[in-house]
Amino acid sequence: MSGTRICFHVPYLYPLAGATRVRYTGGLEVQQWLLTRGLAQRGFDVHVVTCDFGQPAVVTHEGVTFHRSYPPHQGLPGVRFFHPRMSRTVAALAAADARIYVMKGSGLLAGITGEVARMRGARFVFICSHDDDTRRVRPDLRPWEYGWYLRALRGASLRIAQTGWQRENFVRELGVTSEVVRNAVAPAATPGDPGQPGTVLWLATYKASKRPEWFTDLAHGIPDQRFVMCGVIPEPPLTREVYDRALAAAAGNPNLEVRGFVEHDRLQEVFGGASLVVHTSPAEGFPNVFLEAWSHGIPTVTTVDPDGAIARHGLGAVAADPDSLREAVRSLMADPERRREIGRRAREYVAREHGLDTILDRYVRLLGSRSA
Repeated sequence: MSGTRICFHVPYLYPLAGATRVRYTGGLEVQQWLLTRGLAQRGFDVHVVTCDFGQPAVVTHEGVTFHRSYPPHQGLPGVRFFHPRMSRTVAALAAADARIYVMKGSGLLAGITGEVARMRGARFVFICSHDDDTRRVRPDLRPWEYGWYLRALRGASLRIAQTGWQRENFVRELGVTSEVVRNAVAPAATPGDPGQPGTVLWLATYKASKRPEWFTDLAHGIPDQRFVMCGVIPEPPLTREVYDRALAAAAGNPNLEVRGFVEHDRLQEVFGGASLVVHTSPAEGFPNVFLEAWSHGIPTVTTVDPDGAIARHGLGAVAADPDSLREAVRSLMADPERRREIGRRAREYVAREHGLDTILDRYVRLLGSRSA
């Protein structure tokens, strides 16, 4: 399969790859940038369709060719679905002229990508991004969007799940099979010291589904501990109401600091000052913040535990409600040596289960198989 042209559709990848000032990128984009660069280094001809952030129509970064589609959040409501979004997306996907098209995450764009692949006689690969991608009922998607997604999913030549639970739920609710390939993480250049009297860190997008109020309440309930929030601040037409509420909470809590977006190449600074990472979302896929924290040797306290990895491998603590979250944080912050031991296990775990070379080997085998 060396030299095979493969096209990934990642709308918000270019700001990360092109180092623009746009602050949209999150864990999905970090994962896809690791994967696309890695496959390019393995000999694939890798192309990416991404939104228009002011870059040239076609540009190459680190061996990956980017094709510009539509400007995010622009166009007339009711019309922009057809133009510029669909028209420019289809044109960019066609210009990539790939043998394999790849989309991570469900919804309208997965449907479009799968349809372009079908019409061009190419193969379509779907990568699960969230547990919700495996569910039969999707109130967050309009019926026609969900129908288009299901058409692409069922027509895919390869479906990739992040966890065993996702693989099982794909069968249980949607009747499709998938392969489990874990998310990759690049090793931290310098591990942190979770035993230091550092910060308790929250790192996510400021939106209601992440339940940031659990973290601000946590800071209020443990006034002798320093807490830091960092993350993507939604831009218009999305609302920054959740971020503003966090700022208001910080104004009344001197032990809570609320920051904005942190560039991925500056995460070393953030994790370097942390003793613990807290994750408050009720549902996820496999959060990239876990992998980043563990690669830096920082334990996690979380309300989700994909495939039971945290409990099984001793990577932190799992909490079901705000009270147990607070008790878990108190307990760990009172025991520096326990945090160091958990951090050591966490680094060993990600190197063994999520190492970039191991994950790339798995993708190369799957994409090179006849079933792909």
